[in-house]
Amino acid sequence: MLMKTRTADPAPVHEWSTAGLTRSDTTDAWQAALTENYGEWQVAQAVDNGFTASVRNRDFNGVRVVECVCDPCTGRRLPQFIEREPEPYIGVQITKAGRERFHFGDEDISLGAGDMVIWSGSQPSEFTVMERLHKVSLVLPWADVQERLPRGSAFTGTVIDSRVGIGAVLYSHVDSLARQLEVFTENDHAAVRRATLELLAAAMSHRVEVPQRALALRYLKQLQDHILNNLQDEHLSPTSIAAANHMSPRYVHMLFAQIGVSASAWIRTQRLERCKEDLRNRAYRDSSVAEIAYAWGFTDPSHFTRVFKQQYGVGPREYREGGTRPAG
Repeated sequence: MLMKTRTADPAPVHEWSTAGLTRSDTTDAWQAALTENYGEWQVAQAVDNGFTASVRNRDFNGVRVVECVCDPCTGRRLPQFIEREPEPYIGVQITKAGRERFHFGDEDISLGAGDMVIWSGSQPSEFTVMERLHKVSLVLPWADVQERLPRGSAFTGTVIDSRVGIGAVLYSHVDSLARQLEVFTENDHAAVRRATLELLAAAMSHRVEVPQRALALRYLKQLQDHILNNLQDEHLSPTSIAAANHMSPRYVHMLFAQIGVSASAWIRTQRLERCKEDLRNRAYRDSSVAEIAYAWGFTDPSHFTRVFKQQYGVGPREYREGGTRPAG
């Protein structure tokens, strides 16, 4: 395995390749290289005999530029990998040559020369390189991009038109960064980072905001349906919901933030509504308040009474006995 670092600059260009590796070591080394450059990924199956790959990268104050050339292979980013990441990140990829298929969320896309895709590290994903691939990627913290987008923006991934407008400018910018990777000095780092973030945010807000809002709302509806179908499960939580829907807990919280509530608060409100209905339902007149609370996932009757009164302005027992009608 060839590993080389050019040390003239405090943030040098790092280079890696499969040269000199035995066949038995190549798959593990390739997986390690993917993880080092793009966040944790698993090579789904052993690479073929004769597989070759090379990577070069440089970091510009948190914006990592990665140029990669590789033979056909497959990989996947699993939910447990996402949970281990210290912070969410986002990737931008331009394809210089070759073909690759990418799957994230409900999207299944094919990429060829001249295409550009933006993807989220917070979503389980899969890729299949179908012919020798040459690509350049940016990998950077999602928080740095998100603060430049409309408040509450949710994102899973999208293809950007690289032929016209801001998409064409962003494609050229990413391509130029790779071409000039060794030329930049330390004094250039802040300017490269700033220009990259502004271009990326502009491309996403102009091309992605409307369709991504629709996609995010569809995912939110999916989560809400799951919650309503499992309200009686006392173990229902944002973490269990995320796992059941193959999302990260961070993304679940982001989706609910669009409607101004937390996932836990939405669950609690739905449970309270069902309890309120049952308290006045003659079919449950022989059930105690505590039994009704237990039936809808509440595990502490005292806590249930407190949150019921907070929500509706009257306690559950008083409401059941025909007292003041709750405000909700």
